[in-house]
Amino acid sequence: MLKFFTRKKSNILESRFQFYTSGFHGDLYLMAFADIFLKQSDYFIETGSNVGSTLAYVARTYPKIQCISCEPDKKAYEQAVKNTSGYSNVSLYNMRSQELIRILKSDEKLFDKDVFFWLDAHGYGFDWPLKDEISFITHNFKRAYILIDDFKVPGLDCFKWDKSGGQECSFDFIKNSIKKELNLSLYYPNYTETTSKHHPLTGWGLIMFGQDKEPEIPENIKNNIRKAL
Repeated sequence: MLKFFTRKKSNILESRFQFYTSGFHGDLYLMAFADIFLKQSDYFIETGSNVGSTLAYVARTYPKIQCISCEPDKKAYEQAVKNTSGYSNVSLYNMRSQELIRILKSDEKLFDKDVFFWLDAHGYGFDWPLKDEISFITHNFKRAYILIDDFKVPGLDCFKWDKSGGQECSFDFIKNSIKKELNLSLYYPNYTETTSKHHPLTGWGLIMFGQDKEPEIPENIKNNIRKAL
């Protein structure tokens, strides 16, 4: 059973360098939804690991998955290395997402694997690579699960999302970067409860393509997930 927590104001102000043992902001609904796809994935590829909370969570919870991540901020990267040092299935790079994409492009065997992407490289003063990430993934991979963090959730303003410098982390922002005529599914949260002990409601969107069928969503979260496309 999912438990809900009252979010204290002090928690909102905690440093972004704080490490947490739960991934995906500790959002229990999101963690349960991501679990469906992670159980079927060969790789977890993250852009913007910060101090490695989600990276460590995935590496620990799904030890058969190969985890690849990058973090351009030197201080955050060093903390992420410490926080994931016990996991042999982690490869972590001190670089921007754009540089990681160049590495991934050279390994074409990845393109036929089941890959779960967690795109979170759009903040803290660095250029947003989100459009490039979406274009790279949808034009090269045969199938993928793409979970985008800080994403605008239409109709639910209780979820925070990123926007800066004329950029808005939303489907409208990335839709022209998606491979044309790609048959995809798009999912959003459909809840207003804060289930995390340490983080406010943060918007997300999950894009799925190349799969034979839609995911089987467990009954306990089915009403909390909305399919938009």
